[in-house]
Amino acid sequence: MNIKTFSYRYSQEVLEHPCCKEALKEITDICSKCPLPIYKNKSASQPKLDVVQQIINTYFKIAFENSNWESEPLVTPDNNDDSLRGDFRKSFKKKVSKDNRENITLQVEVEMGNIASSYRNYFKFQLSYSYKLADIAILILPCDNLSKRIDSGVASFEKTVREIPSADLSITVPILVIGLDDSNVEEIDISKITNDMEVVKGSKNNYKKRHVDLVKSII
Repeated sequence: MNIKTFSYRYSQEVLEHPCCKEALKEITDICSKCPLPIYKNKSASQPKLDVVQQIINTYFKIAFENSNWESEPLVTPDNNDDSLRGDFRKSFKKKVSKDNRENITLQVEVEMGNIASSYRNYFKFQLSYSYKLADIAILILPCDNLSKRIDSGVASFEKTVREIPSADLSITVPILVIGLDDSNVEEIDISKITNDMEVVKGSKNNYKKRHVDLVKSII
């Protein structure tokens, strides 16, 4: 995928600093290697919908876990009665001086679904930041054109970029917004691999292993 970025509260500027560039490179590499899986006529009523969201979600889970990111981390302390989980979290050692290295912790949310979920992501980011569980948040979501190929009402990079600055007084965590852009990206036709939509979606327990195996074969 091609990627676009938007820096909120100087998130990208921090990550581009030599002490943090390893973290930024790891995230952008994972995003740029995201496949573009299509399945024509996956929706009989909406022929323009051809991108398979579930495969993209599983790709990110595999990619981040393979890079030693914690999956589904708590965004509240362990002793909190109302536990809430994010998508991924990882701490990187940043070199402050020759003999001094400190951690910088990043939390990632991958949002390929309904736009309402984006607002929950902001809440989770802010919780983690307030409890000092994360220093910088990363929100990965599709650009407009890709979102319209996934489903109707899907969150998009462009809409997020327009909205997030207006919440400046309530969202204090630095957020790097990454948009996945499908322009001139080679498509992978899933129907040529399997026509079993239960495997393609992987939503049922007895199909999950075959779904994961499918995504691994694509990767």
